[in-house]
Amino acid sequence: MAHAKTFRTVGESLESLGVRTFTLEKAGQGVTVRTSDPLDPSKLAKANLSKSVWESEANSRRQAKLFREDGALRYDANYIAWLDTQGQRKRRPQFSAHAGGTKNLPQLMRSVGRHLDRVDAHKFRISWGDAEIHLDYQLPDGSRIQEVLNIAKLHELTLRSRHRRTARK
Repeated sequence: MAHAKTFRTVGESLESLGVRTFTLEKAGQGVTVRTSDPLDPSKLAKANLSKSVWESEANSRRQAKLFREDGALRYDANYIAWLDTQGQRKRRPQFSAHAGGTKNLPQLMRSVGRHLDRVDAHKFRISWGDAEIHLDYQLPDGSRIQEVLNIAKLHELTLRSRHRRTARK
């Protein structure tokens, strides 16, 4: 799965938990997220899911796998795909070229993911703060890159990429 899609999906989940600052790392085919504050599993995506989906036994098993004993969140590829499907159902009825903002966490994370897709990053670690984002990633040739992105600049990049997507449709 592309980093842009994965990051947007994880961003929707983190937003539903009220997470604003975190560290995200590649972990196999998924990602691991660590926060400084304890998380409340009862908040996770409840607003994004119908009551029947939220209360299903399969969803309870998914939730149990997400929250690790050490407090981290482990988003594996299957859980990300499932969350993406739920998010698409939620987004589809309200879709428009200008729906959603460029300042919300999922869209900003999508922009960072798109950047990592463009440079073909393999291993990465992202420290997301209120004012800036620290990226540390490895390229296919083994070289390591470190970047600091200002949140204001990321808003601008996100807005530009949304306009490009709108123009293509």
